[in-house]
Amino acid sequence: MMTVKEVSRLSGVSVRTLHYYDEIELLIPAEITEAGYRLYDENSLRKLQDIMLFRELEFPLADIKRIIDSPGFNREKALEDQIQLLKLIPGDITFSDRCGALNS
Repeated sequence: MMTVKEVSRLSGVSVRTLHYYDEIELLIPAEITEAGYRLYDENSLRKLQDIMLFRELEFPLADIKRIIDSPGFNREKALEDQIQLLKLIPGDITFSDRCGALNS
């Protein structure tokens, strides 16, 4: 288990952002100690990686939550699609490109 500070240091995502992700139930800690410390496990870190990749593609947080919480979410397929999208020239990526690649 890692503390929010350790996850922040490892990922480059601010502590405040991690707290916000918890508030909006995008990334819920695996455990909260009696003292109120947020603790993250390997599954949490994988989910954070997914979130970060979608954010890199400029997906809104609400869409990210909907996608990764959907029963049919396939992490491996999503990572493959994201890699393909990241290879595109940034100016050429449109919202429909992002959505289309994830739905194919």
